[in-house]
Amino acid sequence: MKQKTILLAAERLFMANGYSGTTMDAVALEAGFTKQTVYRYYPSKVSLFSALISHFDEDEMEFFFAEEGALRDELRRYGVAFLSRHMQPRHLALFRLMLSESRDSGELGDLFRSHAQPFWLGKLTDFLSHHLSGQDARPYAHMFNAMLLAERTPILMRRGHEMTAEQIRAHVDFTLALFLNGLPVKR
Repeated sequence: MKQKTILLAAERLFMANGYSGTTMDAVALEAGFTKQTVYRYYPSKVSLFSALISHFDEDEMEFFFAEEGALRDELRRYGVAFLSRHMQPRHLALFRLMLSESRDSGELGDLFRSHAQPFWLGKLTDFLSHHLSGQDARPYAHMFNAMLLAERTPILMRRGHEMTAEQIRAHVDFTLALFLNGLPVKR
């Protein structure tokens, strides 16, 4: 319970003040614990932020591929779950924070790359590896995720609006058709 309280306090402060503007002292004060208590669970700000990123993915564990499911159906289900999760305001705010602060901290950028999407990418890679004939599934998983996230950039730059559930499903269907069939070129 203490760890969750600390993580929630840290999230509020990181989102309000940024990574560099948040101190362990401030997290302890916000959480209502001593600094020693915070350090007992998180020995550094980096470890605290790493735990926060992992905490963002805790409720993502409910997603899994059905072994008997058809490729298109399972990829669609994955795409909707993946994109819905990544378009949530909380996730967009964390990604904005990482983009703005990782240029000054290579360590922070490395931390984000190593913790941000391994769960999703790993599950998708494993699933695709069962459907590809002897090819490495990881590049295909990366490409599918990148195609799904194509609409995120304007939203991150505050030029677009958050996607509705209907827009997410339509984008997933478009992405899925392109991913599985390629461009509909004239012949």
